[in-house]
Amino acid sequence: MTATGTRVRSVLAEPRGRRFSRPGATPARLAAQRPRRDQHTRTTAPESYEARRARLLRQMDDNPRVAHMLENGELPHWMHVARQRREQAGREARETEQVRAKVHAPVEPVPRTRRGRHRAPRRRKDWPAVAVSATLLLGLAAAETIGQGVFRAAGLL
Repeated sequence: MTATGTRVRSVLAEPRGRRFSRPGATPARLAAQRPRRDQHTRTTAPESYEARRARLLRQMDDNPRVAHMLENGELPHWMHVARQRREQAGREARETEQVRAKVHAPVEPVPRTRRGRHRAPRRRKDWPAVAVSATLLLGLAAAETIGQGVFRAAGLL
């Protein structure tokens, strides 16, 4: 085996968290952090599913759901499936209502915001239109009067 291969094997043989050096770590600090081999080895057989479940249920005796389950037994699978289907149907109904609300929502006009002139009085924009209208009416009346005088003087009327 090559030197690189043995180095890789020695790095991978180290426990997790100890495979690579850390900058600033002293050997004493690393030795204090290093777990012992006997901490990771099991001395007892692993717990079976039923034994673990029984142990956990005994710990949760005061929970009302667990107490009900211990008294009456577990629910059959079809009840879990029916509940999931009801929840799914409710979610789909809510989603369709939200989509319908978005599609049929009335569009509100965006209010126009005034910019600048925070404290100045509002300008009257209708005065120029009134002035132009009054001038045109006065001009029309003057033209009519002058036109009548010209026609009378000429003797056409």
